[in-house]
Amino acid sequence: MKTSLPHFRHAAALIAAIACLSIPGMAQQSSFVLYDNFNRQFLDTNKWAPSSPCFTWTVLECVREIQNGQLRLAVRGTGATDSNSGNQYGESELVFKYPSRIKSISTQLTVRRTNAAACPASADFNSGTQVIIAGNFFNSGSGSSADDVSALLFFNHLPTDPPGVLTVIGLLSWQGQFFGGVGLGTVNVGQRITAKLIWEQRNHQFAVAWTDLASGTVTQTTIPYSIPDTTPAAVAYKSLGVRVFTPNCVGTNVLVDDTEAVFDNVMVGSVDE
Repeated sequence: MKTSLPHFRHAAALIAAIACLSIPGMAQQSSFVLYDNFNRQFLDTNKWAPSSPCFTWTVLECVREIQNGQLRLAVRGTGATDSNSGNQYGESELVFKYPSRIKSISTQLTVRRTNAAACPASADFNSGTQVIIAGNFFNSGSGSSADDVSALLFFNHLPTDPPGVLTVIGLLSWQGQFFGGVGLGTVNVGQRITAKLIWEQRNHQFAVAWTDLASGTVTQTTIPYSIPDTTPAAVAYKSLGVRVFTPNCVGTNVLVDDTEAVFDNVMVGSVDE
């Protein structure tokens, strides 16, 4: 079961949602092994599966392929023209096979483009684009999928953001609510980074981080939680993806959002060190 993410349209909303800022040092580091470097013509069916149909009624283009030894994900979607509220969702995502074995994910990542349209008359505060690493990691104890706990590291671009700039956010989700939001600064289109999402079960927290590959600068922090974490997720999944939430806007000009990213050297960890 995937979790729809909030978008933070104004700085005040972003500050309110971020519980703590990036701090130096992670309590734990996970051991990673190579999962896929995409050095083949087609996606490996023993490692990946599509998360959903790539094309829907509001998706103009959707790409999920290996290109030049990298995983390329892209989506371009439209909003509706009969309302000034809400948005239209589109995605291009891959899910990991056998996700219950995976406790940590690391991947090299470059956002190639991101464009988020604005509707001046829209009352919707959840529009924009995202590049995301996410998954359900454990259940709070009931065994119901509604009690699965999700962790998400995403790169968020809003209609009000400067062109080519994405805000890095880590969040947890449980019972339909988001909590533990942390901010990890911004990245730019074209910037080569490594992103990490690590479940430190022993310490009852998640670690989130990104590294600028040109400078070696690391931005990282942790998201603690107090939820019981010994029950496996009812619906285990781990995914990489790009998403658009294109605002609806009354008029003759259809609004369009699009985003594209490439992933490489996906690493996974299966134990809590």
